[in-house]
Amino acid sequence: MTAPLLEIRDLHLRAATQRGSAHILRGINLDIGAGRIVGVVGESGSGKSSLALCLLRLLPSNITELSGRMTMAGTELLGLPEAQFAAWRGGRIAMIFQDPMTALNPVFSIGTQLVDVARRRFPALDTKAARARAEAMLGRVGIADPGLRMGAYPHQLSGGMRQRVMIAMALLVQPDLLLADEPTTALDATVEAQIVGLFESLRADFSGSILFISHHLGLVAQLCDDVVVMYGGTVVETGPVGSVCADPRHPYTAALLACELEDAPAENDGSGRLMSIPGDVPDPVVTQAGCVFAPRCALAEAPCEMPQVLRRAPDGRQVACWKAVS
Repeated sequence: MTAPLLEIRDLHLRAATQRGSAHILRGINLDIGAGRIVGVVGESGSGKSSLALCLLRLLPSNITELSGRMTMAGTELLGLPEAQFAAWRGGRIAMIFQDPMTALNPVFSIGTQLVDVARRRFPALDTKAARARAEAMLGRVGIADPGLRMGAYPHQLSGGMRQRVMIAMALLVQPDLLLADEPTTALDATVEAQIVGLFESLRADFSGSILFISHHLGLVAQLCDDVVVMYGGTVVETGPVGSVCADPRHPYTAALLACELEDAPAENDGSGRLMSIPGDVPDPVVTQAGCVFAPRCALAEAPCEMPQVLRRAPDGRQVACWKAVS
């Protein structure tokens, strides 16, 4: 069996808040296979973006604990001094952020920013060669007249074009791991479909792995090889995307699928009302005694009063529910 590109073991993240210590990530265990697109789904507040920021070690100053292991290509990333990890960030690990308008510098042209990224990653490149490479990458991600767009500023581009620039910027550094943090969230449906199509076309040429974060399971099912379902700072189910979406084993995964717009009329007996999951996501400041999803789960029973950990089901997927593996 091929070793994964990235192994995450017992990853914990805590932050100091005015209400007390917030336990944001609670013992995450996750493998990302080489050359795979892994989708991470869950409601807002489930810890998806925090997981991505941990991989880049781009965390706010109120973080009080970042512990566990993150091993990539034989290197333990959490143990690296910041000066050494800087070579990984923006090099072997790159990220496409949710909002390209805030990720791009508004006072520099697109070309200046792309050339700067290319030369930082490959110092031997001169400005002319870096500019040629950046312009070619803009064309590769579907931006018309890339030479003209190199002189544009972020505010002069549409949201979809800005997101394409961010994808081009990430691909310029030729990362082993590309983190895409809800790259279609701020886009309309038509542009979202174009960006998803772009990812599908790029995967044939991109040899690295992609961690694709989304709140839309249907989108993940279309694009990804594997899926990781997060809830309350934990992983509750993971496995091949086709198996998980066709036969969800965790009640939360099933609830997310039921909330997909395409399934809503059937799930509501034709009433037309949108499905929702009753209750609220867990408060990270409050200690969870048992199964993290039990307060909102219609199938909760006495064993759910005990903490649930990921266990391997007979079909090979991993599920944090005693019913799925009993």
